[in-house]
Amino acid sequence: MLVQKYQLRLRTASETFIQQNYISNTDNFLIYFKGDQGLTQTLTIPLNKLIENMYECQLELVDVGNLSLVHIKLDANNVRWKLNSIELEYEKNISNFPIHRWLDSSQSFNVLLNQGPIQLASIYTIIVRTGTISSSTQLDMHLALIGDGASTLPFYLNSNSNLIHSTNNHLFQSGSKNFFYISSFYSIDIGQLFHIQIWCNSIDKLPYYCESIEVINNFNDKKYFFLVNHWFGPNLEEYLSVPLINRNEESNMFTISIKTIDISKSDDEHLVLIYIEFANGKSYEEALHSSETHQIPFQKNNIDFFSVTFDNVNDNEVTSYD
Repeated sequence: MLVQKYQLRLRTASETFIQQNYISNTDNFLIYFKGDQGLTQTLTIPLNKLIENMYECQLELVDVGNLSLVHIKLDANNVRWKLNSIELEYEKNISNFPIHRWLDSSQSFNVLLNQGPIQLASIYTIIVRTGTISSSTQLDMHLALIGDGASTLPFYLNSNSNLIHSTNNHLFQSGSKNFFYISSFYSIDIGQLFHIQIWCNSIDKLPYYCESIEVINNFNDKKYFFLVNHWFGPNLEEYLSVPLINRNEESNMFTISIKTIDISKSDDEHLVLIYIEFANGKSYEEALHSSETHQIPFQKNNIDFFSVTFDNVNDNEVTSYD
């Protein structure tokens, strides 16, 4: 990993100093750059060092090739700051990022080389489908994409920032379909996807059920489908690795979920027979007795999952069941 020496210059608008009150030692600018070979490390610049219109320093950054963007965040409380520009000089070559914007506390944005602040197009769209049988209404989810040549860091889907944006106000509600847009500044194209990794934290301590996750590469319109069909929460798994489902291949594995409302004898074991017909005329009768979620299935207010295998159904839809 090559490291280069740079000269950094931050130009602050003069009106900034007129409006400032007390600046603490923990108030900082967080800055990192994007090149055609990746991202630099994050720079932390204390605001109490920016006492004049221009702040200048020498620093070392990871060589990421030709620079194209800079990401800026004002990591401070009750502070507003107006930056006019950021310059990065290397061997008399100057990369200029014009800004001329006020930043409020905890605000961040991306600035394009020689052009100014922008809202980057998303590289990935992530669609999370929550099952109607899910109970949790307060959930934190992290998701990592695993490709053939690289993988992403876990995306914190709840963050709703410039880098990860969602159009939904209430996330991961029962029966919902949530869309998340991952900025191209936050992730590079990692190629063909093979797995996803999911971390779920149920804040309200209720079980959360995820049906599926779909990932769309917005640069080439490739779609990747991951069948999750899994519970997360207290006394359950909080992490899961899910392989890609190839919808062009025959899939004979099915997951059946049954919610028991009430039963006459709660201490007895019960057996349920289910009859399923498919669009191609095939029909099957299956005895459900080994639940994946409870040692004794079909107990009051429990939700049980059963994995079953049917032959020669291809991708035909279920037309009826009893």
